Amino acid sequence: MATFGNAPTIKQQPAMNSGDSDAAPNGVPSQFLLLRGLEPTVTEDILAKGVSKLYKPSRRSSPPAATNMKKGNAKVSSTTGDANLGAKEGSLRRVLLVRDRRSDESWRYGFAEFATVDDAQAAVTRFNSFEKFTISSKPVTVDYIHAGVFVPVFTADDPDECCFNPLGNSATKLAYWDKEAYASVMIVSPSSPKLSASESQTKSAADLAAAAAEGEGLVQPGKENEAKAKKRKAEAATAAAKSKKTAPAHLQFWSNRHAELHGIKSESSQDKEIDDVKAKESSSSAAAPDNSTPIQTFANAERKCCYLCSRQFKSNGEVNKHERLSQLHRDNLQNDTLISQARGKMIRAGLSTTPSSQEDSSEYRDRAKERRAAFGASKKISLPLKKQASQPDTVESNEAEQPPPPSKGATLLGKMGWSAGEGLGAQGTGRTEAIATEMYVQGVGLGAQGGKVGDAVEEADRNTKGGYAGFAERTRDKAKARFDQMG
Repeated sequence: MATFGNAPTIKQQPAMNSGDSDAAPNGVPSQFLLLRGLEPTVTEDILAKGVSKLYKPSRRSSPPAATNMKKGNAKVSSTTGDANLGAKEGSLRRVLLVRDRRSDESWRYGFAEFATVDDAQAAVTRFNSFEKFTISSKPVTVDYIHAGVFVPVFTADDPDECCFNPLGNSATKLAYWDKEAYASVMIVSPSSPKLSASESQTKSAADLAAAAAEGEGLVQPGKENEAKAKKRKAEAATAAAKSKKTAPAHLQFWSNRHAELHGIKSESSQDKEIDDVKAKESSSSAAAPDNSTPIQTFANAERKCCYLCSRQFKSNGEVNKHERLSQLHRDNLQNDTLISQARGKMIRAGLSTTPSSQEDSSEYRDRAKERRAAFGASKKISLPLKKQASQPDTVESNEAEQPPPPSKGATLLGKMGWSAGEGLGAQGTGRTEAIATEMYVQGVGLGAQGGKVGDAVEEADRNTKGGYAGFAERTRDKAKARFDQMG
């Protein structure tokens, strides 16, 4: 019989990462899309061409025939998606193919980064419209990624070819979370669009015409060139401000953590501080009163007139509207003669001529009375009178004093001469208490120990409610009965 004493053990190779753990568990949208199930021969270029099928088709390109005919006039389902769905053309920024660090072989999945989250969502929507989305004739799946797929690199352990910079942030380096692999980056389209050939030709032709006019003396080169240079600088600053992009959520998260650890203010916090300062300045400028012209009213609420403009109105609301919006009133406020005459009229009418900004703020002002005088009294709401506490509630006391109605048996016994509290029988020597209605366990004979369940009424009430309180009460009663039997 052969024995195998020291058989060599075969070391199992660790399972290769398939990218399933990189998918977002809750489907939270992100700028990066995860593509799984690629062929081993798929390169970065082939991956970029495959992802470009998630663009929204242009109107110039005629879509392929969606329905072909088979025998029996049966329709063949097309693998093309809806022509109205998809990301904007050119929104794919770069693709990242995951490769092994030792052998440089593809791990058969990669990532696609779009310009915005909206573009990535539009690409996923177009992917869902496909019956079968393929790259290199093999079906692939598309999902969002979670925030822990790409982690920041703060040390020099990882080589430069294994790291990449986020778009718009060259100071931060990112790497794939798995140390056995790296993300091979291929830039598909730059972040800032370039001028087309026609635009560059038009611009150069315009520059040549301007130079020719300047050489012939038709245009003075001084001020116009300075104005054009200033305008170009302003346009460049505006374009730079518009082209400033915010980092994706999962990248911004690590950038903020790095700033907190090293005591550096992140860009988002700096922008927030600038916005807060601007908001405070605008609020303070809006809240600051105009001290050049004292706020004073020249209206008489009783006569409903304006002494400054010598105008009579039908209501105090019109007087107030006249002082706030009338251009005539604003113009008369600049006329010192009319102001002095209006103040004289107010003194003769017994009104105060002191501006409201100089009045004593401690003096009480009945604004409710002014509103009633201006707009009239509001409708009175009649509320029901509250019942006095000392008044006795005769109805409730009478209902409480009434005894409960007698039962049918008590009524029959009363007709035969029996009264409550007496014993049964001719001599009154029988039992005085009523017979208790009890419930017995099903299948247990009368008189058996432990056969009684309890009062039938209480048990029916418990079974009807079916709450936890009834269950706890029954359990407590059973425990108490067992304890009494033991004692």
